[in-house]
Amino acid sequence: MSIFDFFKNLPLFVFILAFFVVFVIFLFGGFTLLRAREDEEKTEKGRRVLLNSLYSLFIVLLITFVFFSVSYLLRKGEVLQPPITSGDFPLSPASNFPPAPQFVEIGKYYFVGPFLLKENDLIGGPVVYAVLCKNNEEYDIMYIDEVEKRAQLLRHSQYKCWLNNCNQKLKNLYLAVLWTPLDKYSSKQREKIQEELKSEINPPCPLVESNT
Repeated sequence: MSIFDFFKNLPLFVFILAFFVVFVIFLFGGFTLLRAREDEEKTEKGRRVLLNSLYSLFIVLLITFVFFSVSYLLRKGEVLQPPITSGDFPLSPASNFPPAPQFVEIGKYYFVGPFLLKENDLIGGPVVYAVLCKNNEEYDIMYIDEVEKRAQLLRHSQYKCWLNNCNQKLKNLYLAVLWTPLDKYSSKQREKIQEELKSEINPPCPLVESNT
């Protein structure tokens, strides 16, 4: 149940009261005129009261018209605005999508990542991958290799070398991956990319065959 707002409807009450007063004055003038009969003084008084009530009615009507016209003009824009719905705003549909991938540039290639190694040590090929060590906000490349099928990097034969060159902190080891699908990259092309990056960057851990 909605609560009646007296102050919000106060102008309406004022206009109703004004019309009521004018109506009472009109009745008084008419009653005076009817009782006057041959009394010229009362007849004149009744006519003045009726005439004043008509003037008052016109003035009240004019004020009412001006008031509601101004109120309409002030609220004209609100009519076209959609109503505000209650409750929280709905979640953006974008929140249902996975986050956009991050990339790290290694040589002239863009690898996906970096990912924390201890949470992403199992990779499936064919890929060229790089093991990185996070140093403050920068990444040093520890190792670059390629794999055709799959590899579990925490069991890699160069895992100790990665740790030794990363202050023995597994939490600072990261992984970046360059996807090389078989329909676009041959085994020789992956090896060529790996050799090219190794020659350009010269990572501290030498390339050996990874454990699979």
